[in-house]
Amino acid sequence: MSDSLIQSDLSELVIGLSSEHSYREITPTHTHTRAQFLYASTGNIQVFTPNHVWIVPPMCALWIPANVEHSVISLSHVKLNTALVEVNAAALMGQHCFIIRVSNLLHELLIRLNEIEREETPNTATSQELSRSLQILIFEEIHRANLLPIQIPWPKDKRLLKICQELLHTPNHSRDLTDWADDIGTSSRTLMRMFQKETGLSYRAWVQQMHIALALSKIANGESIAQISESLGYTNPSAFSAMFKRHLGKTPQQFRSAAMSL
Repeated sequence: MSDSLIQSDLSELVIGLSSEHSYREITPTHTHTRAQFLYASTGNIQVFTPNHVWIVPPMCALWIPANVEHSVISLSHVKLNTALVEVNAAALMGQHCFIIRVSNLLHELLIRLNEIEREETPNTATSQELSRSLQILIFEEIHRANLLPIQIPWPKDKRLLKICQELLHTPNHSRDLTDWADDIGTSSRTLMRMFQKETGLSYRAWVQQMHIALALSKIANGESIAQISESLGYTNPSAFSAMFKRHLGKTPQQFRSAAMSL
């Protein structure tokens, strides 16, 4: 369905948009004139926006303000049950992308709204009333949801970009800043300044932020804490759990339990 058709009825508060995508499928860079609540009800997605990379696990969704360029990569077979939100209402959410936890209620509301969008039955007063009620509930749930600070700042400098791409592809890398500096022909001090300037984070903080984003996706996929710790290059699960708790205020085990209770 084209973007112009999706957004032709501006009286709608929320419009459903569903699709399925195969593993490693890429949706090229595009924009929407409405804000998008990008939710993979099945599978994991990776989203690129101008200044960040977002790894969005099944239990979470990404809010993308109107007219923000983004591309999407499917990290597995993916079912999207997303929502496009009217501009004036979306303005209440601010002008920045963010990831939120999706409750069981919001999950079901999004699926039902998208089912209605796909139905070929006549658009009766009853179905319109149901759709409108779903739209209001969806927006309220999004507005009240808990934000997760798991964005990954993405550099524009080609040298840093190469390093970040390799770290994201091989997150258990044991190389330190000096090793990377040697690769690009500069000093570790200069590379440290480049990281701070381009991403707003130190090298160590950037790596930990990337690890948090990957860990949440792995938790959602049912991997054990020991497996996750090893895959991210930590010497033991305790070291990984301590880092995780510093960032999110909960241990991985507590986060998994909280997610299952939604």
